[in-house]
Amino acid sequence: MIITSQGIVLNTVRYSDSSVIAKIYTEAAGLRSFMVRTGKGKSASLTMSLLQPLTLVSLSFDKDRKGLRTPRSFERSVILKSISFNTLKTCVALFMAEVVMRAIGEEETNTKLFSFLSNSIILLDEETNSVNNFHLKFMIEFSSYLGFQPDKNWDNQLFFDLVEGVFTNTEAVHPYVVQNETLAFFHQLIEVPFSQHYQPKPNGTSRKQMLQHLIDYYRLHLEGMKEITSHKVLEEVMA
Repeated sequence: MIITSQGIVLNTVRYSDSSVIAKIYTEAAGLRSFMVRTGKGKSASLTMSLLQPLTLVSLSFDKDRKGLRTPRSFERSVILKSISFNTLKTCVALFMAEVVMRAIGEEETNTKLFSFLSNSIILLDEETNSVNNFHLKFMIEFSSYLGFQPDKNWDNQLFFDLVEGVFTNTEAVHPYVVQNETLAFFHQLIEVPFSQHYQPKPNGTSRKQMLQHLIDYYRLHLEGMKEITSHKVLEEVMA
């Protein structure tokens, strides 16, 4: 059955001189792999511009076909104006794309999740304030669609237990806890609306620690999740 769907490009791997394999999260069929012919020369550059991480596209394909699919049509659905031209936003987008690709199932269809991801990309593109916290707030919001949103009841408790997902005064027997200055920052991130992610203004150390805590949080709650690596580039850009 041929369907047309909105999609979000997450990753590409070069397959040959004139084609790539693209991981695209589609609204209609979840995460799928596509063989996209890029051509050569100028045509390749144009096609590759449509395959940058978090590009919003529209494509048609055979939903019932197993394995790699070749899109029958493939075009940009929303023109993003700033992500590709802002180094920090580009690094945030790369990180977000990797987190999404590592976190969701191969053929998991979830229209509410797709809408959240699309809106998050547009919010990042349109943001004129600082985006230093954007990836952190995104991970907190994204976790609610994956089934392990952090508990919001802080009440000035001393720790956040990453294994249990709750604030607590009981010191854990494992190392996966948020505490001290980073704990207050974490609570601020949980409480602030996504559109106001820039308001918490921690020092660089707290932001770096929070990122590692959230990566640990995902790996603790998503069995078999592969290692995330793009945060290292993001940290260098923010340093």
